Amino acid sequence: MKFKKRTAIGIVVAVALLATVGLVAATMIPSAEELLTKSLETLESTSSGHAVVTLDAQLPDQDVSGTFELWGKLNAGPNGEPAGRLVVLDTNRSELIGLTLVSDGSQFWLYSPDRQAVIVGQAEEMAPILAQRLAEYEGQWPHDGEFDPETADVPQTPAEAVAKLLEYFTAERNGSGEVGDNAADLLRLVPIAEKMPEEIRLAGGYINLWLRVDDQLPLAAEYAEGALGYFKVEAQQIQINEPIDEAVFSFAIPEGAEVIEATELLAMMEALKQPVDAADVGALTPGYLPPDAVAAATEQIGGATIQRFTLPEGNSFVVAQGASVPQDVPAEATSSETVNVRGVEGTLHTNSEATRSLLIWQEDDLFFLVGGDLSPEQLLSIAESLH
Repeated sequence: MKFKKRTAIGIVVAVALLATVGLVAATMIPSAEELLTKSLETLESTSSGHAVVTLDAQLPDQDVSGTFELWGKLNAGPNGEPAGRLVVLDTNRSELIGLTLVSDGSQFWLYSPDRQAVIVGQAEEMAPILAQRLAEYEGQWPHDGEFDPETADVPQTPAEAVAKLLEYFTAERNGSGEVGDNAADLLRLVPIAEKMPEEIRLAGGYINLWLRVDDQLPLAAEYAEGALGYFKVEAQQIQINEPIDEAVFSFAIPEGAEVIEATELLAMMEALKQPVDAADVGALTPGYLPPDAVAAATEQIGGATIQRFTLPEGNSFVVAQGASVPQDVPAEATSSETVNVRGVEGTLHTNSEATRSLLIWQEDDLFFLVGGDLSPEQLLSIAESLH
C-alpha cells in the first residue's frame, strides 16, 4: 500500500512538473506578432546586404522564374543615397540572362548582354524627368492631394507597423522549416475579408513568411491558394551588415558595347509619343461624352492608343485601347465588380465616393480601358458608345 501511495504521489508530482514546464515553455515561445516585430527591427538595423534569390511566379497570363544576385548598401552616395547591384543569373526569359543593374548612389548603369548595350545616367538628372512623367499620368487616377508624412497615419516603430498590418491580416505561427542553410520560423498571414477591397476578397489566398530563427530576418515569402496565381521569392544565400567591396557598386562598360545616355533615351521615347488622329489608327472613339468634356489629345504609347479628355475643375479621363493597357488596381479603389460591357465581361473599380472609376475589358486580342473623374454610370455609357 505504501508503494502504491508513493507511486501515485510520484505520478502527481511528475504531471504537475510537466504542466509547469509546458506552461513556462509556452510563455517563452514568441507569438507571430512578436516575430514580425523582431523581423522589422532586424531590417531597420540592416545597413548592407548580399543575397542570392530565386523567384517562381505562376501568374494567370505568364510564368516567370529566375535566380538573381543582389548587393545593397545604405548611405553610399555623396548625399547619403543607397547603392546597389543586381545581376540576373538565370531566368526562363533567355534574353534577360546576364542583365546587370548597378548604382553607386549617384550614377547608374543598366547593361544588357543580349543587346550589347548599356544605359548610363545620373540620378540627379533623372529625378526631375521621372517626376514629370509621373505628373503626366495624374489625370488617369491621381492620388488625393499631396502625401504629407507629418500628418499621415504612418507607423513610427516596428511595433506600430505590425499593429497596422494586423488590422488587415491575421498572423499565426505555422511550424518551422529551412531556407537554404538557415533554420526558419514559418508564419501565415491571411487577409481579413471585411477589411479588404472586393478584388482581394475574391482572389483569396494567403501569404507564408519564413523568418530566420536567429534574428527573424525574412528569408522567403510565398502567395498561394488564390486566384492571382502563385508567387514565391526565396533567399538561398544571405548575409547582412558585412563589408562589401566598393567595386561591387561600380561598372566597367564592356568593350564594343553601345553606350546610351538615359536622358537621350527618354527624349527619343518622348519623340515617339506623337499626337495622332484616333480614326487614322483605327481606334474606336466615344459617341457619348459627359457634359463639358473636351478632347485634349490622342497619343500612341507602347502599342496602345490613348485618348485624353478634360473636364471642368481640372478633372479628366482617358480612353485607351491596344494589345496591352495598365491592369493595376488603383490604390484608392474601394470596390471592384464584374460588369457586362459591349457583350463581354469587364472589371469596374470605383472609389468610396463613386467620383472616380476605372473600367477594363478585352475584346478578342484588344484590351480597353476607360478611367478618370467619372461615375461608374458615365464610364459604362462611354464604353458602350465606342464606335
